[in-house]
Amino acid sequence: MTAKVLRLQKCYCADSHAIKASRTVKKVVSTLCYLCGTTLAPPTNADHPVMQQLFAREIRRKYNVSQLITLDVHKACNTAYKDDEDYFVRSLMPFARGSEAGNAIYAKVLGDFRTGKQVPLTKMVLREFDPNPTGLFLPGGKVVKRFHGERLRRVAWKIVRGLHFYHNNEVLPEIWKSVGVQIYAGETPPPDDVRCFASITASRGIYPGVFDYKFDTFPEAKNLHYWLLLLWDRIIVRVAFHDPACTCPTCRPDRPTQEKAG
Repeated sequence: MTAKVLRLQKCYCADSHAIKASRTVKKVVSTLCYLCGTTLAPPTNADHPVMQQLFAREIRRKYNVSQLITLDVHKACNTAYKDDEDYFVRSLMPFARGSEAGNAIYAKVLGDFRTGKQVPLTKMVLREFDPNPTGLFLPGGKVVKRFHGERLRRVAWKIVRGLHFYHNNEVLPEIWKSVGVQIYAGETPPPDDVRCFASITASRGIYPGVFDYKFDTFPEAKNLHYWLLLLWDRIIVRVAFHDPACTCPTCRPDRPTQEKAG
């Protein structure tokens, strides 16, 4: 294990997280689609905010993964995220190796590629690795990994929106100017605010060895919402945003009318 990976882990605890379910969850019954904020009407389907793609088939079988949070949404709203969710998993999985869940998702993606599944997408992700960025030769055989940042941001924000709805019965808008997303993986160490928040805030993940999350709200900072997501016990995603009721100049121009779930 490299020092960089250990540093990411220690933001949460000294040891790796267990994958076994930490508690049971129940399906949320609501009249609203959390993705668009309007009343549910057919056709609908079930969405997992903590998407099933994060769990390799091997992990789902071994640990009987059956406690994922489930929310009813419009089928069209759900389908609109599928391509970006597939990209999210494949683009980040190279940084997941070293944990049980990370090794499993890495093997799963490579196995899919070898059997002809998601070949164009996987080839696109492979092209994001650049050994000579702007003509530079990096030391030690290192390469630069590029990302489609907006696609990663969109999925991270969807995850947070779904979990926020699950915990608070409140729909967060898809477009919200105050949202900031930062990903810490590979040799990108987390800053002090991430370390501090992670060390004092309770974990909420059902299967923390695959996906864990923490969140809190800071009234002294105009109800700033602060979230940390931990993927495969290797990658940290920080998501911060202003409260939906915020009237600051950043939020006011596109502030939507918020609804509470029935």
